[in-house]
Amino acid sequence: MYDVAFISYGEPQATTRYIELLTLYPNNRIYRISNVKGIHQAHIEAAKVSNTRMFYVVDADAKILPSFKFNLKLDPSEEDIVHVWRSVNPVNGLEYGYGGVKLLPRELTLNMDVNSTDMTTSISPRFKAMTEIL
Repeated sequence: MYDVAFISYGEPQATTRYIELLTLYPNNRIYRISNVKGIHQAHIEAAKVSNTRMFYVVDADAKILPSFKFNLKLDPSEEDIVHVWRSVNPVNGLEYGYGGVKLLPRELTLNMDVNSTDMTTSISPRFKAMTEIL
């Protein structure tokens, strides 16, 4: 089972969402990363606290459906792929990767290009959009 990092930066509902995550997934190891300035830096901090080769990231403004499971088991050949699940944007109702759960390779995240505009594509050239909506 991969670690889970909950990343927040001043979102008013962050503590509520974190408690929901802990309640829904009591068997997962969940770390909270808060108030780290910069999206790249926050994800690097998450990678630093993770103890697994891959780790999930949940943003503080994401509401995870109870049906979602943090139980993907990857073949070692897939451990350099950035996985992003789809989510529903509450503003426009569209479904896409923005705000979705991410499964990231720890070592590649630690060494990502912090000057890139798109954090997820700066970690690895391999990217997989997951079809499940959370």
